[in-house]
Amino acid sequence: MVKNKDNLISLQILCVFLIPLTPHLTISDNLQFDDIPVALFFLFFALNLYTKKIKFFNFKEYLPLSTFIFYITFQNYLINGNLIFSDNLRFTFYLLLLITILSTENLNFLKNYYLYLTVFLSIFSITFFILEIHLGTDSYDYWKIGFNKNEWLFAPGRMNGFQAGGPNAFGGLIACLTIYSASSLENIKKYLIIFIGILGCFFTYSRASILVLILSLLFVLIFRKDFIGLFVSVIALSITINFGLIDRFTSENETNGIQDRIEMQDASISDILNKSIADNLIGYGQGNFGIVRDELSSIDDFSEDVRPTGPHNSFLFLILNYGFIGLFLFINIFIKPLKIFFSKFSNNLINSKYLFLGSFVALSFTGDFIQNHSISVLFFLLLFESLREEEHAK
Repeated sequence: MVKNKDNLISLQILCVFLIPLTPHLTISDNLQFDDIPVALFFLFFALNLYTKKIKFFNFKEYLPLSTFIFYITFQNYLINGNLIFSDNLRFTFYLLLLITILSTENLNFLKNYYLYLTVFLSIFSITFFILEIHLGTDSYDYWKIGFNKNEWLFAPGRMNGFQAGGPNAFGGLIACLTIYSASSLENIKKYLIIFIGILGCFFTYSRASILVLILSLLFVLIFRKDFIGLFVSVIALSITINFGLIDRFTSENETNGIQDRIEMQDASISDILNKSIADNLIGYGQGNFGIVRDELSSIDDFSEDVRPTGPHNSFLFLILNYGFIGLFLFINIFIKPLKIFFSKFSNNLINSKYLFLGSFVALSFTGDFIQNHSISVLFFLLLFESLREEEHAK
């Protein structure tokens, strides 16, 4: 019976790892394919609650996240007139995940989940890039799952994964997973992860992801004096040079990607500076604004020919969506994890969990990563794991 209960816990958390592997495909008007692992997570949570494998305890651990959920729900009701919307459902999902993680005695199986996901995504990226295969376009009708052909002179195309958000999100996902897996392994598997992780991330041609991955790996490998790992990294980077590594960072006339992000973030900062204090405290509310290059406006003001996005900076996104009150309450979720990190700074500096979290935060300054719940779900999972370790150490 105990074994069956443990299996239900592992199955529930397995659903979390299925989220970034599930494409956004329409099943019906009210159901998407990527809703299935979320629905299964709720089902297994209910079963684990019924079997008393999950218990509510130490409510102060849930308070920061619960307060944020209450605020965005209240704000959305005031602005948009409804109590249930996508973000409070997603953060309620995270609250149940936090309760599950804090209740679980043994999470050793998670390392294998991270490793398998890293290997699968990296191999998928390398193989589908070389063979130029894609699996069709998802419901967002923009990026293909797999190879996306383009007009660059230095590369025939770039890779996208199953998650939402396109190649930059896919690159960031592989980068953070590679950093986590490579830093948590101590055997020869580590060098295979480094090699395929660098190549898999590179074929997304996400500049920020490539930089964060390489700099983080160099930091860890130099800190640990792992010269074999450094050699493997150099070999992998040498291969990427033949596929346009240097051109990707220098041929800005062809991509204009950096300029786009500068204009989006300038428009966001300008909008914040020009609004009243009251408006900045509350924000626009979810789904009420969009940005196209240097134009920030109501989402309804854009024509159907353009594709409004966020500001490509998760923290500016939080301010625009939920105001400075929302940003403060969101940051409050991380106060205790930060205290834990700095309490054992020298050890945590190269801890695989904190390397993932730090890399994800760094990438969130260049993209809407925190708002992309198909990948941020792993960020919150590792954040809650760090809290659990502290609780179980008491």
